[in-house]
Amino acid sequence: MEKLLINASGLVANFLEKYQIWKDYNKFYNDDNHVSMVEINPHGIPVFHYQDIDKINKSTSSLIAIDCVSEGLHSHPYFSQYSKNKHYIIFSNGIWLKDTIDFGISYDLVSHLFGLFEMADTYLSPNRFCFYLDKDYKFDYPKPCIFTSTVGNVRPERDYVVGALTDNLTYKNFILRYSGQNFGITADQFDMIQFQLGQFDPYIHILEKYYHNVCQTLPIQMYNQSYFNLVVETEIDYADNFFLTEKTIKTLLTGMPFVVVSTPNFLKNLQQLGFTTYNELWNESYDSILDYKNRIDAIVDLCNNLGQFDWESNKSRLAEIQLKNRNNFFNLNRVARQEFKNFENIIKQL
Repeated sequence: MEKLLINASGLVANFLEKYQIWKDYNKFYNDDNHVSMVEINPHGIPVFHYQDIDKINKSTSSLIAIDCVSEGLHSHPYFSQYSKNKHYIIFSNGIWLKDTIDFGISYDLVSHLFGLFEMADTYLSPNRFCFYLDKDYKFDYPKPCIFTSTVGNVRPERDYVVGALTDNLTYKNFILRYSGQNFGITADQFDMIQFQLGQFDPYIHILEKYYHNVCQTLPIQMYNQSYFNLVVETEIDYADNFFLTEKTIKTLLTGMPFVVVSTPNFLKNLQQLGFTTYNELWNESYDSILDYKNRIDAIVDLCNNLGQFDWESNKSRLAEIQLKNRNNFFNLNRVARQEFKNFENIIKQL
């Protein structure tokens, strides 16, 4: 087939450039002469940001690429407003079962774990500012708090999580910061990020020179106050969906044990990426519970149980998981390889 021409810019262009590097790698090392299936070309199909509804609907092109590379299924209210007489290629950080989710439009999903690769580069490249951050979670016991949890802006589903925790936890020594408000033990002294209630913005630059923003900060001092991190992910109440953000990635990089409040099978998806979770040490059955409130209730029960967990006697196993997860960042090339192969399969069918 002829190359698909895409008039790409921004994060879609970034994805296509990485795809081209992968093709060149295969040609050089694997003697694979299959040429790239796409070309960035000003005369190619247009690319619009997923929020540019007016431009999308006014475009005369019957095939449009959507730049949703940094976001996931939570952006679906925008998708459902797109013109119904066009076909879309949605580039997204999210992974969802396309056949079970209907936006009322014709589309293909190109999933790219942008957050995972971006954070790996941000924290592990010696050319990046965040390379010099302290990223070492220490298994020094005892610790003053059972868990640490940092949650951004107020949302109804997050209100339920915080309410379930504060109403049902059997201990008070925890750090829970929700939209600038402290629950449990005050931890302002362990975090350089301070903001007013309801005004949290993860993309605000706190150091303009290196484009260092809030979501890139790593409150390792706060992490080291606790035995585990209770991660409250961006997407919580969706099924058949996986959306991985810096919230979980920070715990994987530091090696801090974690429990994750997210969509069903979130941990299963992490495992498929090569990461190790804690199912051999405690009950992670909450991950398979489909009902949102039942899943949260199971997580609260687990948090209570972990208040009595023998961390000291399991120290070597926890450190082993830390090492495995850190080492897995050196094997993400296989994840990228599969993403590019899936992308090519989609292009072949257009």
